[in-house]
Amino acid sequence: MQDLSAECYALTGDIRHFPNTLKGDRISNQQYQFFVKEPTRGLSPLFHRNLFAPSLNHGVNMLLLISSMLRWIKRSPLKAISLILSAILLSLLIQMPAVDAVNWENSFNSGVYHFAVGNFKAAILSDGLLNLPPLPTYAPAADPEEVEQAMVERFWSPDELSLYFNALYVDTGTHQVLIDTGAGTELGAGLAKLTQNLHSAGIRPQDIDIVVITHAHPDHIGGIVAPDGQLTFPNAEYYISAAEWQFWMAETVDLSPLKIPDQFQQGMKSAAQKHLGAIANQIYQFQPDQEIVPGITAIAAPGHTPGQSALRITSEASQLIVAADVFFNEAFDLEHPDWQTGFDLNPPQAAQTRRRLLNQIAGDRTMVIAYHMPFPALGYVRSWGDRYEWEPVLWQFDP
Repeated sequence: MQDLSAECYALTGDIRHFPNTLKGDRISNQQYQFFVKEPTRGLSPLFHRNLFAPSLNHGVNMLLLISSMLRWIKRSPLKAISLILSAILLSLLIQMPAVDAVNWENSFNSGVYHFAVGNFKAAILSDGLLNLPPLPTYAPAADPEEVEQAMVERFWSPDELSLYFNALYVDTGTHQVLIDTGAGTELGAGLAKLTQNLHSAGIRPQDIDIVVITHAHPDHIGGIVAPDGQLTFPNAEYYISAAEWQFWMAETVDLSPLKIPDQFQQGMKSAAQKHLGAIANQIYQFQPDQEIVPGITAIAAPGHTPGQSALRITSEASQLIVAADVFFNEAFDLEHPDWQTGFDLNPPQAAQTRRRLLNQIAGDRTMVIAYHMPFPALGYVRSWGDRYEWEPVLWQFDP
């Protein structure tokens, strides 16, 4: 290796023409011979000083290069060409801009996951997540020590349960279908990301022509009416089970079996009146096992609410089950399928529905999306004795 300051002295006879920052900088013999000694032999010290000084203006280097080139071109055209190429290359290397620092303040992870069901194009769209205490809301009848153990085994904080909100978009080729609308602003900060993620996926809300509501809890219908009072999906027809519609639109809605505060119960009633009332003229009621649109069929899943519906999506030989709120997360509903949540209106019926659907999914090895599982909430269920395990799909970058 050559000491650059020593070689500059050999070229110019005066080390003072070179910045102190270059003293001790080292380049290889080959680099020195090619970039420095031969191309620049005989040039003025000022040229050398500017050529190797990163802090000096790029334009100064070019002017000195042109001036020196004019003197050299008459003597030796080949050396002049060598000088031009070498100096430009070295100057560009020296003047390369610094890479900007990553802006972590405005960074976020994707809330869209594209995949396919046969010929149907599909996307999971996150509406966000909430972190809530697990007790007493999500396992009110369970032993608190068992609840803590179930969470710690999965490296979760025993004091905080992350609840995800994942809507499903399906393009059947004939219809653009959205299954559930997210929470909107009904449940506060951390949610209302569905519309943003629709736009990120290149899906315009006005192009959605079918909205299927699995059940009428606020986190599934809260995105029907936008904050400005207009319908978020103005051109859509809305589908909900007849049992679910009749329950929530009745003159009296009895939520007393729920193990949640009265204030929250009242909020659920208000949300149903607001959002379902806004689409009363665009609603279509379906029955269990009815095909809502070609390729999407209703499956009765009562217990969580009287008319909750799961869905079966079929295209060619592929199937996807939309589980709605039949199960919430692996630690509770799969490991302990008889545990209830505070939001189950009929806990024994909810547990019966859960086992029936989980047995079917596990036995058929059918892919399933569960609304509250961690994003993208897409996977398979494996039966393990009287319990179940979740097997998430492998992430695909090219759906």
